[in-house]
Formats: sequence, C-alpha cells, structure tokens
Amino acid sequence: MSITDVFTRGQGAGPHRARAHGTRTRPGIPPATVVSALVLLIAIAWALVPGLFTHYDPNDGGDTPALLAPSLEHWFGTDQTGRDAFTRVVYGASQSLLAALVAVGVGLVLGTTIGLIAGTRRGWLDDVLMRLVDVLLSIPAILLSLSIVVVLGFGTINAAIAVGVTAIAQFARLARSQAVQINTSDFVAAAYGSGGTFFSVLVRHILPNSISPVLSLAVLQIGSAILQISTLGFLGYGTPPPTPEWGLIIAEGRNFVATAWWLTVLPGIVVMAIVLATHQIGNTLRKVTS
Repeated sequence: MSITDVFTRGQGAGPHRARAHGTRTRPGIPPATVVSALVLLIAIAWALVPGLFTHYDPNDGGDTPALLAPSLEHWFGTDQTGRDAFTRVVYGASQSLLAALVAVGVGLVLGTTIGLIAGTRRGWLDDVLMRLVDVLLSIPAILLSLSIVVVLGFGTINAAIAVGVTAIAQFARLARSQAVQINTSDFVAAAYGSGGTFFSVLVRHILPNSISPVLSLAVLQIGSAILQISTLGFLGYGTPPPTPEWGLIIAEGRNFVATAWWLTVLPGIVVMAIVLATHQIGNTLRKVTS
C-alpha cells in the first residue's frame, strides 16, 4: 500500500466515522507527535544556527586524534581525520534538510498541478497525464533518481531535483483523487454556471479544497526525501566531500565499522529519528485533515 492510498482511504472514511458517532471530537496531540516535533525543531535549529551546538570546525580536525570513541568532549567521537563527528552531523543538517525541502517542493508543485488538471479536465488529457504518472510509479525511485543525477551531474541541488521528480507521481495521484471528488460538487457547477473559466474554477475552488491532504502528504514526503537524498550521498551521488551531508558522513565511516562503529551508527540513528519524526507528524496531520 502506498502513502497515497492511505490518504485516499482516509479521506473516504472520515465522513462515515463522523456520522457513526454523531459528532466529531478532536483528540489531543499524541505524545509521540510532541516528541517528533521537538526532534524536528532541533534538526531545524542545527540547520539554521549550527554554531550554537558545537564550537568545532566540521571540515578540519586540527590536532585532535583520529577515531576517538564518544565522550563528553566529542559526543559522537572523531572520524578518521580527527574531525568531530557530532559537529559534522550538526552542520550536515543544512545540506540534508535544504535538499529535502527542494525535493518536496518540486514534487508538490509539479505533481499537484498535474493531478488537479487531470482530475478537473478529465477526458483524454486525464488519460495521458495519468499514464505518464503510471510510468513514473513503475520505475523504482532510487533507480530513477540515480539516472537523473547522472544526467544533471552530482551535487546537493541536483540530487534534490532527482528525488523531487520521483515524488511527482505520489502528489499527482492524491491531487487528482481530490479534484475528481470536488469537481462534482454543486458549488463547482455553480461557479461554471456563473461564467467561471476552467482555470478560475481550478484556482478559486478546486485547489483550496484539495490542498489540506496534499500538504499533509508533503510533510510525510520530507522524511522520505531525507532518506533518499542520504542514500544518494552514501552512494557518492550527492554532496561532494568534505562538505558534511548525512549520507556522505555515514559512507565515510563504513570502512571503520569494526573499530569505530559510532561513525556510522550514531549518524544513522539521527537520520532515522528525523525520518520517523516527520512521518509521525505527517500521520497526525492526515488524521486531523481527514
């Protein structure tokens, strides 16, 4: 089951649950969501003001011994050149989070546009656009992103664009399903009857009433984008060294797993925690908007 299927099922089930219980109650914020929000706030703070969290240089270890174990002075230990590993993770947040936001932005804008046009216009245009979306869905995301990076060239932004292209299909399917439902509403028919054009109805009526679940999906996709971009960085297709980036940091430590496990395990835990946090917040938003 894909992320989009979860959203479309949730949209259909919401009204039935509301009618079954008479009135709809809004539950409190789950503790897991609060913890997830704190994790994301810390990651964002790392990206914006890394100097508040560490005083070490992320690219120069100086005279610090290499491969020191984690301690109070070096929380994540030091790498093979004596650089503080925690510092590199902190400074890597700006690269990884920026790339994830760019990727989600590409998928959100292009995918939502395609989905809304297809779901509102219908006919042959809907068939053509959805067949293109099916093609994107049929190609494994990592294979598609690798192919695009090879064409565009290595780098953070190019990796982000590549990951964004792989997300277009998810946004397009969800946006189309929303547009198809809303397009049959009486207020849309009234808008056309009062002289509204296709694009005016799309912008004024279809888009505002479709955007909530799409934005919830965008939050979920941030976690997926971080994971994909880190994978590209691990494989050497992302940010070139010595610039810190989470996937690259893990890749640099993989040759020392037997003697310095912390170089891969601790940054990996950070990435996993942030990905899980975005998914938890995205799921909470989905439940609120469904």
